Amino acid sequence: MSRAAVIGGGISGIATAYYLQQYGLDVHLYESNSQLGGRIGSECIDGRWLDFGGKNIGRKYRRFREFVADLGEQDFEYFGFNTSQVIRGRVVRLNKEKARLYNLFRVLTLAGPVGILKLIPLIRAVHKDREQGFLNTPYFNAIADRFDHESLASFFPKSCAGHIIRPVTVRMNGAEPEECYPGNFGSNLALVLDSYEQLRCGMQGMLERFQAYVRSVTLFTGHHVQALECRNGKTVLHYTCGAESFQKEYSKVVVALPAVQAAELFRHSAPELSALLGQVQYYPVAVAIARYREEVFTDVQRAMVFDRSSPLSNAGAYGIRDLDIVRYTFSGKTARSMITRESDPDEVVSLGEKIVKPYFNIEKNSRTSFTYKYIWPGLCAYSPHHYRRLEKLDELIKPLKGLSLTGDYRRGASLEACFRAAAEAADLVKGGGLRGCSRIHKELCAGRDPDITV
Repeated sequence: MSRAAVIGGGISGIATAYYLQQYGLDVHLYESNSQLGGRIGSECIDGRWLDFGGKNIGRKYRRFREFVADLGEQDFEYFGFNTSQVIRGRVVRLNKEKARLYNLFRVLTLAGPVGILKLIPLIRAVHKDREQGFLNTPYFNAIADRFDHESLASFFPKSCAGHIIRPVTVRMNGAEPEECYPGNFGSNLALVLDSYEQLRCGMQGMLERFQAYVRSVTLFTGHHVQALECRNGKTVLHYTCGAESFQKEYSKVVVALPAVQAAELFRHSAPELSALLGQVQYYPVAVAIARYREEVFTDVQRAMVFDRSSPLSNAGAYGIRDLDIVRYTFSGKTARSMITRESDPDEVVSLGEKIVKPYFNIEKNSRTSFTYKYIWPGLCAYSPHHYRRLEKLDELIKPLKGLSLTGDYRRGASLEACFRAAAEAADLVKGGGLRGCSRIHKELCAGRDPDITV
């Protein structure tokens, strides 16, 4: 049986190992931490595993749902969309579950007429062809060519950028609208246009099922790959386990790490490739999950996003029935200026409680337990003209036989985008070439430009 190595045990590495196993390969999966999961990892509080990221599963996540089904029957539960924000001293609620016309009016009001005119063609493109909801697709590459000289903050009017765009970018990319670009915005829209469920067993339950399911995947947790060296058509892994150092050679290798971590692997062996990977922008995020004695939220108000003056970007119920569990997310410029890796977790959670106290049942509601993570690399904000960097990346990888790269910077940060990118990377090292061709891509190949009127 042919053997392949996958570096990184986050969702991208798990997906890559899954697809390589389907191709009949014997897979070695390397993860530097003691357990799989990466940024979708979980922690146990009060005897229950709680997920820090990635737990929301879109109804349109075809590849990821096929993966879950292969692991064995797992129940889903509706997550819903219910959020609020404070605008000029008033709480404005958005709720997909009811009063849809009212919520549509709210969105139209917040975006303004110019903002709506800018949004409509982008939304229409993703709604008409779901392929445009990934990174590096023809429609949004054409958008990048025209508009990526300016950020989303400049592309959209001020009200739209602040009240519609920012709650999306700060949550999905950890970035302000001035740090994100129109050519990548399709990946954000795909998330906004979907509806969501979560696994009853949580992501930890899924990870446990994956480890029980794999037949030809060997897990090397606690193995830190520090460098890669390509020679004679093979890739040599230089890694440590404990205090010892090792080398191992493979004919097929997929690096499934955030771009900034992948850059370190090639720092000496392929400096141009390393520099290009290092240009992909990431921002840190701090996440706390806290349980309280009584319910914090009500059925009609389960979450709130905060403006750029607040280090807390959003706070919400962990699940539709978990109204006593709060998930605090600290991201954006103000959070970066106030919260670091060295910040005291209890102080960070207390800061979040102080911010949400006027809106939710916190003041006389004692916290019984909490768990906290400062995540770096955090959320990926890609780069301007990102698809051009990806094209250059592929040019640099091409001579390195049997080597491929995947991760959140390839097709987007959603679970589905990571599975899409992993399938392409697995297909590439297997030797099958990239799969799939969207309708708009076919039009471009036929010499017809897609409609990108904005």
